[in-house]
Amino acid sequence: MYGITYKSIKEYIVNSYGIAKWETIEKDGNITIDFSLMEQPYSDATNYKLAVLTTKHTGKPLEEVLFDFGEYIIKATSENYSVFMESRGNNLRNYLINLPNFHNRIMLIYPELTPPEFRVSSIENNCILLHYISTTPGMLFFIKGYLTGLMNIFKENPNVEVITPEDKTDKESIFKICW
Repeated sequence: MYGITYKSIKEYIVNSYGIAKWETIEKDGNITIDFSLMEQPYSDATNYKLAVLTTKHTGKPLEEVLFDFGEYIIKATSENYSVFMESRGNNLRNYLINLPNFHNRIMLIYPELTPPEFRVSSIENNCILLHYISTTPGMLFFIKGYLTGLMNIFKENPNVEVITPEDKTDKESIFKICW
């Protein structure tokens, strides 16, 4: 989602900890992102860096910061850019099934970008497997927050289970989502 992601993370930090804390994080991390550019490509590595800096300056555990980032990005996107949400489906199942196609289109539009990859497998009536593939280790909790944000938006409460062994989540995390 390019700049939407960065803008949402900045908004989360400012709303949760204040503008002074954001400015400290921005300065400490030498963050030079123009948060007004919505078409700016992003990487998971930058999101992770912002999470590490937030942990450093707030004392909040990294896993919680990553979770909050993922959840807040969905909240902010649904409030400020509802067309993005609506274009991917009118319920959680359809949204998740359409998510890989969205990321594939992003890669065609921005060939210099290496976004995380989503893949859906084993689609059944009441369960799907969502694969999250990233070159940035440590993003599992970000995706857990992202999924929680989606469940809140769609007012659905499926059972979500991480089925990837913990020592294998560096590159790919697999979530079993059942209704």
